[in-house]
Amino acid sequence: MRGLLRWLAPVRVVGLVAVGVGLLLGATHLPAPINLAPGSSSVAATPSRADPVTQTQSVCPGPETLGVEGLATSPQQTISLVAAAAPVESLPSGFVIGQGNGSLTFSGLPSGGAWAAPVTVRGQVLQGQVSSAQSVLVNGAGAMAPATVATQWSWTAKGDSRGLVTSACAPASASSWLVAGGAAPGRLERLVLANPASNPVTVDLSVFGAKGPIESPNGQDLVVAGHARTVILLDSIAGTEPSPVVHVTAKGGTVAAFLSDTWLDGLVPRGGDDVSQQAGPAREQVIAGVAIDGLALLRVAVPGDTEAVVESRVLTPAGPKPLPTGGVIRVPGGATTDINLGSLPPGAYAVQVSSDVPVVAAVMVDRRRAAGASSDLAWSVASEPIRTLAGMALPATEVKGLTQQLELAATKTPASVRVTTVGADGLVSTKQVAIGADSVSTMPLAGARSVWVTPLAGIIRAGVLTSVTDAGGVLLSQTPLTDLRLTATPAPLRQLRD
Repeated sequence: MRGLLRWLAPVRVVGLVAVGVGLLLGATHLPAPINLAPGSSSVAATPSRADPVTQTQSVCPGPETLGVEGLATSPQQTISLVAAAAPVESLPSGFVIGQGNGSLTFSGLPSGGAWAAPVTVRGQVLQGQVSSAQSVLVNGAGAMAPATVATQWSWTAKGDSRGLVTSACAPASASSWLVAGGAAPGRLERLVLANPASNPVTVDLSVFGAKGPIESPNGQDLVVAGHARTVILLDSIAGTEPSPVVHVTAKGGTVAAFLSDTWLDGLVPRGGDDVSQQAGPAREQVIAGVAIDGLALLRVAVPGDTEAVVESRVLTPAGPKPLPTGGVIRVPGGATTDINLGSLPPGAYAVQVSSDVPVVAAVMVDRRRAAGASSDLAWSVASEPIRTLAGMALPATEVKGLTQQLELAATKTPASVRVTTVGADGLVSTKQVAIGADSVSTMPLAGARSVWVTPLAGIIRAGVLTSVTDAGGVLLSQTPLTDLRLTATPAPLRQLRD
């Protein structure tokens, strides 16, 4: 059966009620009185307050190799999904779990397949598989809406597609930056565009390369139908570009965008990974969860017209360290460049990029036992600081040889976080972790089915490194943790005075 093949367990219900919201989001106000006396031309407004969100959506790309435009046939592919909701222990101070009704559901883009009924049972995770040309819409409603995450993952042990891929399911956006890919023979970049709304959306693609922007009519006015997805090969726009960076812009709506980077070097599988929207252009970019042990490169793009002076360094458990080479470089406006990080000693790093003009950045690492052997690659992308709560639903721990670890990075000042994990048995564990200024810290996640990071002090970013070691070597993938939307601030009620 195509579509979702099976459902293994229900997912927990989370309701979120604001109690003492002023601790995080400013004081909650009572409605202001409205003066209805005649003769007044001023406007009275009821101050807004932060309420728990009651509806959230995120999108998982689905099988990236299926339904590619321009390809008559596609290989078989099955991806796995896992969704979870935050436990009480992880929620920011001032919030408590409510008892209202809620649901978490999966549905197809486009529709179809065997989809599970809404889940309302607390303390579990929801799992399933998809083997059709569909993206997956994850809907949280009511008390289930706040603090819900979903992850797509696949593990192929043998054959041309050997590799481990994880992708955080993400909300649709009007603008997405995607950094991945290359021009080596056999390397393919598939761009997945999913539209969760009912109206069609028009998408423009801007591709930046080593010699500047790449102009192509194939990247303009792409239409993604309502409740549907489109998969295109980036080769049709920038087939020979060694260092592509893609900006996805939606008009008339929003889309969820993902870039799948796979590599088959002749008959030798070189692995692959997915990237989703990352931190947009900024003068500082921080990339957490960079696990170097061999080939590694930092890719920087300058979207604007002005040349950038880019300074990069790595953050280690012992503090910041300069790059062996390429620590300070100039990058022309509209261009990209790759900086070699492969001479760094093996270890866990974060990469910090500073520039005098806004840039975007990501890091690719490669694991290969010997020249000519199979390998795998992973992309780590820049992310925004975690301000309230971030989490990840973790791939199945029953996969033999699979390990997962949380990577934390603090910048500027020392930081501390509360790390909450939920095991397969539903047992919740919490631990407070301190990270030095401009440093990183690593925490194993053995047996966990979800992990949650609650910032307590400082500026913190995080990611999860997932890896499998088998006879062919190490397969790996990195997933950034992003801030979750917990509250919605309604527009203030206004009363015009006569």
